Amino acid sequence: MFTEDMVHGALQTWCDNVVAVGKAHADGGDARAVATQVLSDNYDYDGGKVLFKPTLAFGAQTFRPTKDGALAYFTGGSDEFRDDKGFKLKPWVKVWYSKEDFILHGDLAIVQCNVHFIGLDDSHIFVNKSFVFKECKDAKVRIVLHQSSLPYQP
Repeated sequence: MFTEDMVHGALQTWCDNVVAVGKAHADGGDARAVATQVLSDNYDYDGGKVLFKPTLAFGAQTFRPTKDGALAYFTGGSDEFRDDKGFKLKPWVKVWYSKEDFILHGDLAIVQCNVHFIGLDDSHIFVNKSFVFKECKDAKVRIVLHQSSLPYQP
């Protein structure tokens, strides 16, 4: 059964992983390897299906149902996804969530929140997120839906 503590843990892990990928890149490490591990540990691409709509994806590549598509969005450098520059490489030095709300449903948590990103250059953006987290058979919490969009600007 999914719990409120699991929701907060999953959201914090997601935020921490954004920082970890950018830090690996900034430190000259293998950001692609870190991002691949993040995808294996925290998204259900390896064991099931993931619905992922990145913030800045568009056109024919708006949705990323494959691990390779998600990795390209996170780190760029893919011939198949030429428009991806690597969102997580900025680097983001502080990431946190706010205004979260959720529904717990068995082994799932359906979550909406805002996520704030602070860049090394002190830039600040925030995006609206929807996640569905699933407690998988190996007892790990993984993302099965991740939708991200910029706030509406009338």
